[in-house]
Amino acid sequence: MRSFRASILVLGALLWAGQAFAWAFGVCGDSRDDRDGIFPQILSAVDASDMEFLFHTGDLVTNGTKAEWEAFRAIASPFRKPLRVVAGNHDVRAGTRERFAEEFGLPGTNYSFRHRDAHFAIVDNAGGSLSDNTLSWLDRDLAAHPVGADNISVIVVAMHAPPRTAWITPHGTGRDYGEQSGKLLEILKRHRVDLLLCSHEHMQFEED
Repeated sequence: MRSFRASILVLGALLWAGQAFAWAFGVCGDSRDDRDGIFPQILSAVDASDMEFLFHTGDLVTNGTKAEWEAFRAIASPFRKPLRVVAGNHDVRAGTRERFAEEFGLPGTNYSFRHRDAHFAIVDNAGGSLSDNTLSWLDRDLAAHPVGADNISVIVVAMHAPPRTAWITPHGTGRDYGEQSGKLLEILKRHRVDLLLCSHEHMQFEED
Protein backbone atom coordinates (compact mmCIF):
# COMPACT_ATOMS: atom_id res chain seq x y z
CA MET A 1 0.00 0.00 0.00
CA ARG A 2 1.33 3.42 -0.91
CA SER A 3 1.66 5.95 1.88
CA PHE A 4 0.14 9.40 1.56
CA ARG A 5 1.30 12.78 2.78
CA ALA A 6 -0.80 15.41 4.48
CA SER A 7 0.25 19.04 4.05
CA ILE A 8 -1.17 22.01 5.96
CA LEU A 9 -0.37 25.37 4.43
CA VAL A 10 -0.18 28.96 5.54
CA LEU A 11 -0.41 31.73 2.93
CA GLY A 12 2.41 31.01 0.53
CA ALA A 13 3.07 29.16 -2.67
CA LEU A 14 4.11 25.54 -2.56
CA LEU A 15 5.49 23.77 -5.59
CA TRP A 16 4.67 20.08 -5.24
CA ALA A 17 6.31 17.93 -7.88
CA GLY A 18 6.99 14.47 -6.52
CA GLN A 19 8.26 11.56 -8.54
CA ALA A 20 4.77 10.94 -9.88
CA PHE A 21 4.55 14.35 -11.55
CA ALA A 22 6.29 15.49 -14.71
CA TRP A 23 4.46 18.79 -14.24
CA ALA A 24 3.79 21.13 -11.34
CA PHE A 25 1.12 23.24 -9.69
CA GLY A 26 1.12 25.88 -6.97
CA VAL A 27 -0.74 25.74 -3.67
CA CYS A 28 -1.67 28.48 -1.24
CA GLY A 29 -4.29 29.00 1.43
CA ASP A 30 -5.87 31.47 3.86
CA SER A 31 -5.21 34.59 1.81
CA ARG A 32 -8.00 36.55 3.55
CA ASP A 33 -6.92 39.72 5.36
CA ASP A 34 -3.87 39.90 3.10
CA ARG A 35 -2.67 43.26 4.39
CA ASP A 36 0.83 42.84 2.93
CA GLY A 37 -0.31 42.01 -0.60
CA ILE A 38 1.22 38.54 -0.70
CA PHE A 39 -1.59 36.88 -2.64
CA PRO A 40 -1.17 39.06 -5.77
CA GLN A 41 2.54 38.22 -5.66
CA ILE A 42 1.70 34.50 -5.57
CA LEU A 43 -0.63 34.89 -8.54
CA SER A 44 2.07 36.73 -10.46
CA ALA A 45 4.76 34.17 -9.58
CA VAL A 46 2.61 31.20 -10.62
CA ASP A 47 1.58 32.99 -13.81
CA ALA A 48 5.22 33.53 -14.74
CA SER A 49 6.29 29.97 -13.89
CA ASP A 50 5.84 26.56 -15.49
CA MET A 51 3.21 25.67 -12.86
CA GLU A 52 0.01 24.74 -14.67
CA PHE A 53 -2.55 26.03 -12.17
CA LEU A 54 -2.92 27.40 -8.64
CA PHE A 55 -4.75 25.47 -5.96
CA HIS A 56 -6.26 27.58 -3.14
CA THR A 57 -7.19 25.56 -0.06
CA GLY A 58 -9.81 27.94 1.29
CA ASP A 59 -10.47 31.20 3.16
CA LEU A 60 -10.05 33.35 0.08
CA VAL A 61 -12.10 36.10 1.75
CA THR A 62 -13.04 37.02 5.32
CA ASN A 63 -16.83 36.69 5.45
CA GLY A 64 -18.06 35.75 1.98
CA THR A 65 -19.91 38.99 1.30
CA LYS A 66 -20.72 40.28 -2.17
CA ALA A 67 -18.29 43.18 -1.77
CA GLU A 68 -15.48 40.84 -0.75
CA TRP A 69 -16.01 38.60 -3.76
CA GLU A 70 -15.99 41.63 -6.04
CA ALA A 71 -12.67 42.72 -4.50
CA PHE A 72 -11.30 39.19 -4.88
CA ARG A 73 -12.27 39.08 -8.55
CA ALA A 74 -10.47 42.37 -9.12
CA ILE A 75 -7.28 40.99 -7.55
CA ALA A 76 -7.44 37.67 -9.40
CA SER A 77 -8.54 39.02 -12.78
CA PRO A 78 -5.01 39.35 -14.24
CA PHE A 79 -4.29 35.67 -13.45
CA ARG A 80 -4.25 33.72 -16.72
CA LYS A 81 -4.07 30.15 -15.43
CA PRO A 82 -6.79 28.00 -13.82
CA LEU A 83 -7.55 28.75 -10.17
CA ARG A 84 -8.86 25.68 -8.33
CA VAL A 85 -10.53 26.35 -5.00
CA VAL A 86 -11.68 24.75 -1.76
CA ALA A 87 -14.40 26.32 0.40
CA GLY A 88 -13.10 27.56 3.75
CA ASN A 89 -15.05 28.49 6.87
CA HIS A 90 -14.56 32.23 6.24
CA ASP A 91 -15.74 31.92 2.65
CA VAL A 92 -19.21 30.88 3.84
CA ARG A 93 -19.35 32.79 7.13
CA ALA A 94 -21.80 35.43 5.86
CA GLY A 95 -22.44 33.81 2.50
CA THR A 96 -23.57 30.41 1.32
CA ARG A 97 -22.01 27.37 -0.26
CA GLU A 98 -24.23 27.95 -3.27
CA ARG A 99 -22.77 31.46 -3.68
CA PHE A 100 -19.24 30.09 -3.39
CA ALA A 101 -19.89 27.44 -6.02
CA GLU A 102 -21.52 30.00 -8.31
CA GLU A 103 -18.57 32.36 -7.90
CA PHE A 104 -16.23 29.77 -9.38
CA GLY A 105 -18.60 27.94 -11.73
CA LEU A 106 -18.55 24.75 -9.67
CA PRO A 107 -21.22 22.02 -9.47
CA GLY A 108 -21.02 22.21 -5.67
CA THR A 109 -18.49 22.51 -2.87
CA ASN A 110 -17.73 18.78 -3.05
CA TYR A 111 -16.39 18.17 -6.55
CA SER A 112 -13.55 16.56 -8.45
CA PHE A 113 -11.54 17.16 -11.57
CA ARG A 114 -8.83 15.57 -13.69
CA HIS A 115 -5.55 17.21 -14.66
CA ARG A 116 -3.18 15.21 -16.84
CA ASP A 117 -2.50 11.94 -14.96
CA ALA A 118 -3.89 13.16 -11.62
CA HIS A 119 -7.36 12.94 -10.11
CA PHE A 120 -8.26 15.68 -7.60
CA ALA A 121 -11.17 15.37 -5.14
CA ILE A 122 -12.22 18.48 -3.22
CA VAL A 123 -14.01 17.97 0.10
CA ASP A 124 -16.16 20.56 1.87
CA ASN A 125 -15.47 20.60 5.61
CA ALA A 126 -15.84 24.37 5.95
CA GLY A 127 -18.39 23.83 8.72
CA GLY A 128 -15.88 22.04 10.93
CA SER A 129 -17.18 18.55 10.26
CA LEU A 130 -16.94 15.66 7.82
CA SER A 131 -20.52 14.51 7.46
CA ASP A 132 -21.48 10.96 6.51
CA ASN A 133 -22.83 12.32 3.23
CA THR A 134 -19.54 14.05 2.45
CA LEU A 135 -17.47 10.99 3.33
CA SER A 136 -19.78 8.77 1.26
CA TRP A 137 -19.41 11.14 -1.69
CA LEU A 138 -15.61 11.02 -1.38
CA ASP A 139 -15.61 7.22 -1.13
CA ARG A 140 -17.74 6.93 -4.28
CA ASP A 141 -15.71 9.49 -6.19
CA LEU A 142 -12.39 7.83 -5.42
CA ALA A 143 -13.82 4.39 -6.18
CA ALA A 144 -14.86 5.68 -9.61
CA HIS A 145 -11.37 7.06 -10.33
CA PRO A 146 -8.84 4.49 -9.08
CA VAL A 147 -5.12 4.51 -9.70
CA GLY A 148 -4.45 2.69 -12.95
CA ALA A 149 -7.81 3.46 -14.54
CA ASP A 150 -7.84 5.81 -17.52
CA ASN A 151 -4.11 6.47 -17.00
CA ILE A 152 -4.58 7.91 -13.49
CA SER A 153 -1.31 7.62 -11.57
CA VAL A 154 -1.76 10.23 -8.83
CA ILE A 155 -4.69 10.95 -6.49
CA VAL A 156 -4.89 14.19 -4.51
CA VAL A 157 -7.58 15.13 -1.97
CA ALA A 158 -7.98 18.69 -0.71
CA MET A 159 -10.10 20.23 2.02
CA HIS A 160 -9.86 23.32 4.20
CA ALA A 161 -9.44 22.06 7.77
CA PRO A 162 -6.98 19.20 8.27
CA PRO A 163 -8.07 15.93 9.86
CA ARG A 164 -7.49 15.48 13.56
CA THR A 165 -4.36 13.43 14.18
CA ALA A 166 -2.00 12.74 17.06
CA TRP A 167 -0.16 15.93 16.08
CA ILE A 168 -2.90 18.43 15.41
CA THR A 169 -6.43 19.29 16.59
CA PRO A 170 -7.93 21.81 14.15
CA HIS A 171 -9.72 24.76 15.73
CA GLY A 172 -13.42 25.24 15.12
CA THR A 173 -14.17 21.56 14.56
CA GLY A 174 -16.97 19.60 16.18
CA ARG A 175 -16.95 17.07 19.00
CA ASP A 176 -17.14 14.14 16.57
CA TYR A 177 -14.36 15.39 14.33
CA GLY A 178 -11.82 12.91 15.66
CA GLU A 179 -14.05 9.97 14.74
CA GLN A 180 -14.86 11.55 11.40
CA SER A 181 -11.15 12.06 10.74
CA GLY A 182 -10.53 8.39 11.39
CA LYS A 183 -13.15 7.48 8.78
CA LEU A 184 -11.55 9.91 6.34
CA LEU A 185 -8.09 8.44 6.80
CA GLU A 186 -9.46 4.94 6.18
CA ILE A 187 -10.94 6.14 2.88
CA LEU A 188 -7.69 7.82 1.85
CA LYS A 189 -5.68 4.68 2.55
CA ARG A 190 -8.18 2.35 0.92
CA HIS A 191 -8.11 4.35 -2.31
CA ARG A 192 -4.34 4.84 -2.30
CA VAL A 193 -4.44 8.62 -2.07
CA ASP A 194 -1.01 10.16 -2.52
CA LEU A 195 -1.48 13.63 -1.04
CA LEU A 196 -3.95 15.45 1.22
CA LEU A 197 -3.82 19.25 1.01
CA CYS A 198 -5.30 21.44 3.77
CA SER A 199 -4.82 24.84 5.37
CA HIS A 200 -6.89 26.54 8.15
CA GLU A 201 -4.27 26.27 10.92
CA HIS A 202 -2.07 29.09 9.54
CA MET A 203 1.15 27.10 9.57
CA GLN A 204 3.16 24.84 7.32
CA PHE A 205 3.19 21.24 8.49
CA GLU A 206 3.71 17.93 6.74
CA GLU A 207 2.77 14.53 8.11
CA ASP A 208 3.42 11.19 6.42
